[in-house]
Amino acid sequence: MLASGPIKMSVAVKSLLIHGRQSSSVMIGLCIGIALSLIQTPFMEDECVRSLTVDLRSSDRLGKLRDLRSEGPANEEDYEPRLVLDNKYDKGDVAKNSKTQKLLRPRYYSTELGIRDKLLVAVLTTKDTIKTFGLAVNKTLSHHVDKLIFFIDGIGSKKLGLNIPVVGFKDEKPLIKVFRVLSYLSENYINDYDYFLLVSDRTYIHGRKIYDTVKKISISENVHMGMLVDNPESLYCSIDAGIILSHSVLRAVSGKLSWCTRNTYSETDTDNLGRCILHATDLPCASSMQGQQYSSYRLRDDVDVLTHLQLIGGSSLVREATTVSNVPEASDIYALHMFYLQEDLRQIDSSIAEARAQIINARTQAPKNIKEETWPIGSSPAHYPATRFDVIQWETFNTTHIFLPNDFYNTKPLVGMDLHDVMSVVNASIAHMHLKTKGSLEYRGIEYGHRRLDPTRGVDYILSLIFRDNTSGQTVSRKVEASRPLTEPEIIPMPYVTENNRITLVMPVVQDELVEAVDFVKRYEAECMVTGEHTFLLLALLYLPGTSSSGDAADVFKPLKDLALKYTREHHDAGSKVGWVSIHTVGQRPSDFAIIDLVLKKLQDDTLILLTRHSSHISNDFLNRVRMNTVLNWQVFSAVPFTQYHPETVDDQAGYEKLEVNRNVGHFDTYNFDHISFYVGDYLAARKTLAETIPVMRSDKDLKRDHPEEYDFGIYGLFLRASGLHILRAAEPSLKLVYQSIECEETQMSQEDHSNQLCLLQQGQSLGLRSQLSKLVLDYFEQGNGKL
Repeated sequence: MLASGPIKMSVAVKSLLIHGRQSSSVMIGLCIGIALSLIQTPFMEDECVRSLTVDLRSSDRLGKLRDLRSEGPANEEDYEPRLVLDNKYDKGDVAKNSKTQKLLRPRYYSTELGIRDKLLVAVLTTKDTIKTFGLAVNKTLSHHVDKLIFFIDGIGSKKLGLNIPVVGFKDEKPLIKVFRVLSYLSENYINDYDYFLLVSDRTYIHGRKIYDTVKKISISENVHMGMLVDNPESLYCSIDAGIILSHSVLRAVSGKLSWCTRNTYSETDTDNLGRCILHATDLPCASSMQGQQYSSYRLRDDVDVLTHLQLIGGSSLVREATTVSNVPEASDIYALHMFYLQEDLRQIDSSIAEARAQIINARTQAPKNIKEETWPIGSSPAHYPATRFDVIQWETFNTTHIFLPNDFYNTKPLVGMDLHDVMSVVNASIAHMHLKTKGSLEYRGIEYGHRRLDPTRGVDYILSLIFRDNTSGQTVSRKVEASRPLTEPEIIPMPYVTENNRITLVMPVVQDELVEAVDFVKRYEAECMVTGEHTFLLLALLYLPGTSSSGDAADVFKPLKDLALKYTREHHDAGSKVGWVSIHTVGQRPSDFAIIDLVLKKLQDDTLILLTRHSSHISNDFLNRVRMNTVLNWQVFSAVPFTQYHPETVDDQAGYEKLEVNRNVGHFDTYNFDHISFYVGDYLAARKTLAETIPVMRSDKDLKRDHPEEYDFGIYGLFLRASGLHILRAAEPSLKLVYQSIECEETQMSQEDHSNQLCLLQQGQSLGLRSQLSKLVLDYFEQGNGKL
């Protein structure tokens, strides 16, 4: 091993010398190249700098390369875009300029996009005819157009006592009345509507036809449309037949109203208005535009309308008329309305039959692998469940009961609207079978029936009807399938409301609820008073007989009163307040009617009331929805609160403490009607209707006549029974209630004891989910406390 080392070393040295001789020329050349490049680099940089100075620094291009926002002149070939910031400011000025930089957007997207409603109808009437012809026009036309206004001379609108929109001009100048109408429309509605119809009150307007006509005319067109007067050389539209003006024409005419007023010398509004429009726009009256025809039929002065319609009702002049002028009596407007409604119904039936025939004829050309056409033809297809949780349950019924109506009862009596709904379908099915069998089957009864509410198409029915065959004398059963499809949804116009109304929260408090009431007032202070909500909390303190309400140490509600005074002083500048009303009871808790009667004595009719309970957690979102959904003389809002389950049945205690809206924590209690908002004026009007059944409480002494155990309905039922207002009842996730034990009377109930039945239903659903309750039962038996 020692002798082998020098031998290997000599071999490596020889190999290195041989390869070194072969690559020596390459290595030497590489070293010379690197050295030359290092020597020449400084001289080359000097020349580049001098070249840059000569070529670029002497021109404008260097400035443009350095700053693209140069203020200097730009050549056509070397143009560079420039960003102009007119409202730029330093970061230190952000707080100072935050208000000026805030983008204010309209409340509704239609305002921002300039979307207008379609048609406004202005009716020229008088104080002698508005209560007859005016009311008739309002009843037959108001639901077809977007807005209807009546214009009258010589009287204020408040003196009429009519529930219709009236604009009164106090000075009587009949010749310029039409120009005052145009001035009023241009000042108030020029940007809200595409078309305006001017007409007299002795004219019947076919609402569906007039609206379809303006819908099919382009809004970019200048429209002066109507029926020419009898003179064939005239360029004016007859105001008795109706005149349609686009908003562009009305805008042009509004600028020439002073000229029109000075040049008013004719005795008729038709000539004066026509001369004004022609002067302002050079646009004569047209009876047709973009394929749409405007025609009017004029009645004779001494004609009998009913007889006249029977004689020439089939004429195209009458059937295709947009308006009928010179109506003799106000009752004739209703007769004309009935005539045109029947004509509209015939046209609708004809179009449905035509569409059905087209669908059937198109079936042969459809692909073979698709499903069959829906039944009824043209309706939405039935709901197809994606999972087993989406299956819609069928209800089974007979002549007296509905079987398995919910998870808690096996049967439910077939009464009320359910009975009316079933019998209407049964009667229609019987009529269909009589027509199909030409009267050979005689109806005997219902064997059974099924129904299903499909939210995508309507209500489907399967009926098994029993008939007697008059030919053979035998009893037979026939299966009938029926469907009540959903109609096209219609947007109901609502009065304009804002979120600025002050809400008065009314909360009854008894002595046993003092601790909970104090917690509620603290939550109210943090949620409403600190944030500056426009609200007022009014506590209805219910004292037991013989207890002091003077505010001294003997007053049981003294801690609550002191807290109310403290918060009122702290937030006095913001306008927030907590007050109370002391009510001395007669030993039992008064009804909600008695509490509201005594509380509302000092409040005005336009005060917005929200009846609430101490277990509720109220948020600003809920208060805003109360303001938007409660409309004076129109609507009452009843919120369905999210109520917690019993704490021992809920596993998610973290979510339970945070009052999360979760199906495992709580549920929307549809049997809870405690939270309802309304206006004082609406309540008093409904309360007056039931004053004989439920006495009105004017003082604490009247509580002796209050018998809450005899009342089977509350404030919600009051508006439902004794008021024509719309009642909006919807789930409200921002209204949360902590769990409260529900106590119901343990008495033998009858079918008429509706209130106690609702109490038991509410009590059964308040404990928890079925899975949670079944788990508790299993745990109870597994611990040896019972036997399965």
